[in-house]
This record gives sequence, structure tokens and C-alpha cells, in this order.
Amino acid sequence: MDYTAGSPGRVFVMRVDHGEDLLAALTGLAGAEGVETGVVLVLGALADGRMSEGPTTRTLPPVPVLSAFEDGRELLGAGLLLREEERPVLHLHGAVGRAGAVSVGCLRERARVYATVEVILFELLLGARRCADPVSGFSRVEFGG
Repeated sequence: MDYTAGSPGRVFVMRVDHGEDLLAALTGLAGAEGVETGVVLVLGALADGRMSEGPTTRTLPPVPVLSAFEDGRELLGAGLLLREEERPVLHLHGAVGRAGAVSVGCLRERARVYATVEVILFELLLGARRCADPVSGFSRVEFGG
């Protein structure tokens, strides 16, 4: 375990409109506003998307179970935004559901908005970044930079 302490910075409220990509909109806002670190809350609906729903086996680095949907689903999610090599990287997990069926996982590559998604981005003022970790295969959170 490792950790750091910091303080809150700015708060952004954002609306992402029908047809826009949620992931691109969030990283675009972070880039435009110079947000180094932040916590993201999202709610709304996605027309389609792609997500990782866990590993195929419990080995490192993991091989993800990837799924995609194109049927329009409600969304509730939370994530962490950090810089990696001077670009904002978003790690966003969400629950997407439709007609009583729910999938939970990490939204990746594509998350196209249906109708609207509302976002709150809480900027955090602290020394944290993402750095590649060859053992886990992840870009891990590292502190002090």
C-alpha cells in the first residue's frame, strides 16, 4: 500500500450530449483545463460502449473479459483521472443496465452517449500520476510526482 494527501481544487459540472463519446469528452475537459488529478461521477445513458468485466483468470497481467453493447443502457459510474506521460488518462468503472439486466466493469475505448450524461469532476491537488507497471500490466497510481 502507498498513499498521499492533498486538497480539493476546482469542481466542474459537465453535460455530454447525445452521440458524443463520454471518455473523449472527459479527457478533453481535463486537458483543456489542465486538470492533473480528479475524481469523476457520471450518470445518464449510453447508446453503445465497450467494457472489461473482469479477468478471464486471476493471473497477472490479466487478460480481460471484454463485452460490447449497442442497445442503449442506463449508466452510473465513478472514476479516477490522472496524468500519464503528460496526457489525462481516465479509469472509469460503471454499471450499465437495461430491462433488469446489469453489467458492471471498466468502460474502455468507446462510450457513446444516448440522450445525455451528466458529469461532476472534482479536481484533486496532490502529487499523483499513472506509471506503467510491467508486473501487473496496468498503469498504476504512483505518488510524489
